[in-house]
Amino acid sequence: MRIAQLVSNLHDVDAKSNHAIYSHTGILTDAFVEKNHAVTLFASSGSVTKAKLHGFPPPSVAGLALPESVRKHYTHSLISQCFNRAKEFDIIHSHFTLLSSFYANLVDTPTVNSIHSPITEELKPLLMQFKKNRYISFSHSQRKQFPELNWVANIYHGVDTNLFAYNETPEDYFLYLGRITEEKGIHYAIEAAKAAGVRLLIAGRSYATEGYWHTHLEPHIDGVNVSYVGEADLERKIELYRNAKGLLFPTQYDEVFGLVMIEAMSCGTPVIGWNKGSVPEVIQDGETGYLVSSIEEMTEAIQNIDKIDRKACRKRVEELFSVEKMVRGYLRVYERIIADWKRERAPKQ
Repeated sequence: MRIAQLVSNLHDVDAKSNHAIYSHTGILTDAFVEKNHAVTLFASSGSVTKAKLHGFPPPSVAGLALPESVRKHYTHSLISQCFNRAKEFDIIHSHFTLLSSFYANLVDTPTVNSIHSPITEELKPLLMQFKKNRYISFSHSQRKQFPELNWVANIYHGVDTNLFAYNETPEDYFLYLGRITEEKGIHYAIEAAKAAGVRLLIAGRSYATEGYWHTHLEPHIDGVNVSYVGEADLERKIELYRNAKGLLFPTQYDEVFGLVMIEAMSCGTPVIGWNKGSVPEVIQDGETGYLVSSIEEMTEAIQNIDKIDRKACRKRVEELFSVEKMVRGYLRVYERIIADWKRERAPKQ
C-alpha cells in the first residue's frame, strides 16, 4: 500500500518521543515500512522515521519563535501539502482531530482519522459537519464522547514488549508517571500512598503557570516518602516502570487510552487506576491491577498489590496490546477502507 501518515508539526515524530501522539505515529510508520509498504510521513523536519519524510517547517513549530496566531498557519500549510499530493497515496491516515477534515473531502483519496485527545463540547459543532468521515477510536469508551461520528474501527495502542522488558523483582516504591496537572489527579495518588505508608516517586512535566504543583504537590514532597524525579526520558522511564511495585493512575477525566498503563504492565508492573474512561478496558480488575473510585479504595489496593501476579500483567499486554497486534489492526482497516472506496467508485453494471 501507498500510505501517507499526517501528524501535527508542533513536535518531532520519533518512536522514542515522550509525546504520546508523536511516538505512536513513529511506531506505526516504522512498522509499516518494515512490512514493505510505501510510507510517506508528513511531519516536522526534525522527525526521525524509516519512511520518506515530507518535513515542514525546520525545525518543529514549537521550535519557532513565533506567536501562536502565526504558528497555526505552519500547521495548515503542512496539511495542505499532504492533500496536494493525495493522488500519490492509496490512503491518508491523519492524526488530527479536526483540522485535516477541512481538506479530506476535497481529494479523491480516502482519509481516516485517529482522535488522540478528548472531544470537547466546543469542537462538537465543527466535527458534526464531518461526522460521515472515517474515525478510529483507541478505546470503546472514547466513542461515548461523540457516538455520532462514523467510527470505523477500534484499535488499542501497542507497546514494544522487547523494549519495555519484564522484571519479576521490583524495588519498594510506587510510581506516578505523566503530565503533572490537576485533571491527572496526582494529589489523590499522594494521599493514598501516604495513607498506605508506601514510598511514591513522581515523574513528569510540571506546568508552573497552573499553580497546581505549588498548591497540591510541593508541600508533600520530602524526598523520602514522596519524591519528584523530574521528566524522564525513555531509558529512565523504562527503569522506573520495571522497578515499581505498582503504577498509580488516578486520572479524573475520561482518558482516550492511557499509554502509560500498558507500558507499565509490559514490564510486569500492575496498575491501580481510577474507574473512568478507558481504564476498565485496559486493567483487568484483581488480575493485572485494581479499579478504584476513591482515595480509600486506592489505599486498600496499594496494600494488596502483592496479590497481583506480575506475569499476568505481562501476558495481558502480549495478548492485547502488542505493537504487532496494533499494526495488523491498522493494515486491515486500511485495506477495508480502500476496498470500499474502490467499490463505491466502480462503474455501475
